[in-house]
Amino acid sequence: MTYRALFLPLLIMFVFFFAGCGEEAPTPAPKPKKVEKVEAPMPKTGNVAGGSGAKMEEAAPVYSYDPAGRKDPFEVLMELRKPVIVADEPLTPLQQVDLGQLRLVGVIIGKGVPMAMVSAPGGKSYVLRSGVKVGRNNGVVIGVDPEGVSVQEKYYDFAGEVRESVQKIELPKREGAN
Repeated sequence: MTYRALFLPLLIMFVFFFAGCGEEAPTPAPKPKKVEKVEAPMPKTGNVAGGSGAKMEEAAPVYSYDPAGRKDPFEVLMELRKPVIVADEPLTPLQQVDLGQLRLVGVIIGKGVPMAMVSAPGGKSYVLRSGVKVGRNNGVVIGVDPEGVSVQEKYYDFAGEVRESVQKIELPKREGAN
């Protein structure tokens, strides 16, 4: 029974395989079109010294490209996030690191202002509240909730327009027994 069940599909596949392997007739090459040569008339000049041996210099049009006011087509679009520089204030340690480098340690919500503690790459810890500047793209903490910290950033995109985005620093998942 199993031999017949395998034989029939293999036979059908074999027939279709060899049916598609036939030779095709070669397509005829297209006939070349007749090209007529047209000679340009020679410009008339007054006294030409040397007769037919003198070469005429033709003025070729000069093309110049001015890229002013146009964006570079080879500029990488996804990696450009130029920060919006607000003032000549010195940067705090939290403004010298990217948001992705900060690790959220804990969130305190209760009476008073909600706060969060983050750990920087150097091992130092900092307390975040609403209004604290953080991140390289002029980020400002806009909210602290039980899931994490929301930071609003302003940056220039590839077209030179100011964009705003809200990034979230989340608490890491709990490990071990719940």
